[in-house]
Amino acid sequence: MITDKCKLVNNNDERGNYVVSTNEIKVGELLFSEESFSSIPLEFHNKQYCFLCCKQSEIIDDKNTTTEEQTTKTTTKDINNKPIQCKFGCNMWFCSEECSNDMTHQLECSFITKFIESSVKNECDVSTCLLALRIIIKNKIQSEKYQETVGKLSNQKEKFLETNKSFIEKYENNFQQVFDQLKQENSDPSLLAIFNKDEFIELVCSIYVNSFAGLSNDFNRIPISNGYFYKPALLNHSCEPNIFFTVKDLKLEMRACKKIEKDQEIFDSYVDLLLPTIERQKILFNSKNFICKCLRCSDSTEGERYISSIYCFHCNDGVEFISPEVFYNTDTKRLEENWKCSNTTGTCKFNEKEQNQRNKDNELEVILSDIKEFKEFINGEDLLLSNVNSSTADQEMPIIENILKRLLRYERDILSKLNLNHQCWLLFHLKLSKTFEKLSLVYNNFDYLIQSIQHYKEMTRIVESILKDSTSGELVDCYCHLGRINEKYLLSLIKQRNQFIQLKLQNKNKEDVDIEKLNVDIKNLLKFINHCYLNSYNHSVLVYGNNHSKSIQLNEMVLKSNLKSTTTIPNSTTSS
Repeated sequence: MITDKCKLVNNNDERGNYVVSTNEIKVGELLFSEESFSSIPLEFHNKQYCFLCCKQSEIIDDKNTTTEEQTTKTTTKDINNKPIQCKFGCNMWFCSEECSNDMTHQLECSFITKFIESSVKNECDVSTCLLALRIIIKNKIQSEKYQETVGKLSNQKEKFLETNKSFIEKYENNFQQVFDQLKQENSDPSLLAIFNKDEFIELVCSIYVNSFAGLSNDFNRIPISNGYFYKPALLNHSCEPNIFFTVKDLKLEMRACKKIEKDQEIFDSYVDLLLPTIERQKILFNSKNFICKCLRCSDSTEGERYISSIYCFHCNDGVEFISPEVFYNTDTKRLEENWKCSNTTGTCKFNEKEQNQRNKDNELEVILSDIKEFKEFINGEDLLLSNVNSSTADQEMPIIENILKRLLRYERDILSKLNLNHQCWLLFHLKLSKTFEKLSLVYNNFDYLIQSIQHYKEMTRIVESILKDSTSGELVDCYCHLGRINEKYLLSLIKQRNQFIQLKLQNKNKEDVDIEKLNVDIKNLLKFINHCYLNSYNHSVLVYGNNHSKSIQLNEMVLKSNLKSTTTIPNSTTSS
């Protein structure tokens, strides 16, 4: 029994062990929580995160942090620690003397720099190597706990050797170089005895297969930590999961994102669910050594999500789509795509071709090449606009205009050929929303803000379509940002209204402005903002719980934007 709500079923066939519910579990219900055996921040030289417990400090990097992120961090009540630097030589940052003086860190401290240098040289993931080092040392201190929990997890080393031998070899070289260096330096034999190459490699494999990432609070949901847990690692994967996990510091919580019936298998997701099947499968195959066979992956349309679907250029009726079935080619030992049209009448010329001919169709190849080009452009640094401000705006505007013109050409020539849920549309709306929001700040332009809102609304629609009847942190952040960006629009309307009123009082207003209509628009917009925050809050309670800082902050936003709690329309001094 894992907890009183779920249990491990031992299974000896190809499927392996799995976890089922012992009772009906409601959406948002906590299945279990667990503290990691060991964790590590991915940005380990950053004083913002404790190198031992991964707790976030109150230091905020204003240069690299958006106003929204700063607000989230500064209003989080449980962040009251200030970073201190290690006194033993590694120069890592900690949240307290207690973490800095921890026995595990004292033992690992003198090896950290060597592992970092060697990992970079051998092109190994530095954080994985440091986490493996920490686990090895902590195992010596808490061997009983290790053996009873994470020590039982499968590392799948043999599968890595079979499918990705070079991966194993570079980590073996990395370990050997560090070990040889320690021997040359005549390190204490008792310390050298801690290290074992086989144990290190098995842990590296196990970390890739079993670890869980803690994510940032922004919509990008960037991984900020890596933790080694036991109970969560027992759960199988599905691209249509019924649970959602969150990691804060060392603690992981699992909550139901769908209703789970008694004796139903409990599935987690190991990948970003907003990715198309081919990308999800590549991540799973390369890092977890398996191919997902869930209902979503088995359907070329991904359960009518159409994230990779193209309008059929043979049917040409705007109804049928060409979508890819992903399969593993045993001859090439690669994941490949078999494209088919959704037309079931037998009249589509594309479907009449043999599979190899379909995959080599000239028009399809051109579209796929265009999609690749678009993704490379949309993810480029040129679109970040991070350096644009009011003082440089005039010089940067020609560059910005060229970028926007190019995006419009992509929209006309490439995106128009894709289903409206295609990943390219998601990237397009997300990037343009951020771009127009930035431009609205730089130029104080009302129209840019409206365009930003329109793109973010469409992006939110796509995210909802992909996640279907589930809930997740992505929806929390989508609705929260949609509320925030509309708040900016609200303040612009209020400012505009107050200016008209002031000019009217001074008999200087030459425009015939319907103030009452403007007041109605402001009220309706406030209702929409409240709707966004309420949606965000409801999702947050389900995936994070009532007491999470996000849920508390969102509840305050719901109350603030609730028209029923106010007797007058907000004026220009209302805080946002």
